[in-house]
Amino acid sequence: MNSKIHKIISGVALASSISVGAAELPKEVKWMQDAKWGISHHYLAGGTLDNAWYQITDYNEWNNYVNGFDVNDYADKAAKLGYRYVIFTITQNRGYLSTTSDIYDLHSPACPSKQIAPGCITQVNSNQADYTPTRDLVLDLALALKAKGIKLIAYLPSHLGDRWTGKKVKAPYPDWFINGFVSERAQTWGDNIAGWWFDGWYQADESQQDLAANNAYPVADQLAKSVRSGNPNAVITISDGFEYSFIPNDPQSNYTQGEHNELPPIPKSGEVTTALGTKVQWHGFTYTSQEDPLFGGWGQVKRSLKYSNNEVANRVKDIARAGGVTTLDVAINPNGSWLVDRLVQIQTVGNTVGTTSDTTYSGLELVNDNDPRIQYSENGNWVRSEQTNTGEYQQDLHMTTVNGASFSYDFSGSSIVFATSKDINHGDVEVILDGKSQGIFSLFDGNNYRQVQSIVFEKHDLAAGAHTLTVKKVSGDVMPVDVVLSKKAKKIYKAKSL
Repeated sequence: MNSKIHKIISGVALASSISVGAAELPKEVKWMQDAKWGISHHYLAGGTLDNAWYQITDYNEWNNYVNGFDVNDYADKAAKLGYRYVIFTITQNRGYLSTTSDIYDLHSPACPSKQIAPGCITQVNSNQADYTPTRDLVLDLALALKAKGIKLIAYLPSHLGDRWTGKKVKAPYPDWFINGFVSERAQTWGDNIAGWWFDGWYQADESQQDLAANNAYPVADQLAKSVRSGNPNAVITISDGFEYSFIPNDPQSNYTQGEHNELPPIPKSGEVTTALGTKVQWHGFTYTSQEDPLFGGWGQVKRSLKYSNNEVANRVKDIARAGGVTTLDVAINPNGSWLVDRLVQIQTVGNTVGTTSDTTYSGLELVNDNDPRIQYSENGNWVRSEQTNTGEYQQDLHMTTVNGASFSYDFSGSSIVFATSKDINHGDVEVILDGKSQGIFSLFDGNNYRQVQSIVFEKHDLAAGAHTLTVKKVSGDVMPVDVVLSKKAKKIYKAKSL
């Protein structure tokens, strides 16, 4: 989704568009209202034209990431953080998928020139480009989340990706895509996928969008038929991207797409009546990162958080109280690990809304690498890099190339976390806590600088009192230092004897 393309109506206009009637919400979406809130991830290769945070033009690199996503660790974190569903991208404009598909493979074009897509490869025994990985990440993630009682909604543009042609594909929508491909995935996944969020309705030819006079909605009807061939109870929304937060004349959607460039407004009701008189679930959808100049904050890992933790948490809570549902778009690393500033913010939301009692991360203080409480060894020839714009906490780092160089951090508390960037030229570090080695930990990422604010070491059961964390460079060209997080121990009050 491109925020400069999308023209979202204001909160005042949206609130006034809601009317409440006697009809009830469709039974399929009641779980969303009970869920209260969820998370979205734009997990993309090449992403939106050339401005995505995954600047991946190489099939093997993309396939490696898809296969390296740790769905079980992700699901464990999700349960602790408290969100109840995940909207996850199947693909977006470039056309690389996060799922397998025989039909997509069958209809792939040939690779473009090496100048345009040097990492494009052809399928075995074919001259057609390969855009599908060897792993169905969407299904694997859905199953891992399902085991924790968390649902997955698939995100898909209702148009083809450009697949390195540089041209967006509009109408006529090929039958193999909106019927064959969507049906194939829906039937493969079954009820493991709880719903779909379709983008790009506004790119369809007008003849396929809204023919209210003839009571015909070709694209919407075909998408809904395909989706419900796998799960009859799947929730659906189709984004028009312009003047409405939901398509007013679409009889298939049962929750609003809700896209906003700011925190969604607090609705008057969790029920929305469409122009056709049908009821749909009120749903607000926004991003948590600061915007870039062109594409907003959707999937944005390179910039800092846009709102304070309490701002986001309180708004989600107020929307839930009104019966609405909120989705927060949050960037993650390609292996499924969380950036620590996002980790803290999202668990704060879960605590505030009351969907989790776990406070492992929500109470942590983030201490940036330039904080005077972090002391750097004199033998490190330390260099500070500012305005990195690659996703580091507060967009800066300290770095050393000297083996044996170290930093230390004195704190008093029950929890300690060290997080930093991982890269192809990074090696191992030794973590020392209160003078005792905790082992050797790797900062290496062979896929070329794709992990930021990544947890290297964490411990959450420290005894109350003073502690010292020391991290020492062991190998590799560079050891970066980004952020440490600590939490003060809770005070225990003893009742006085009478």
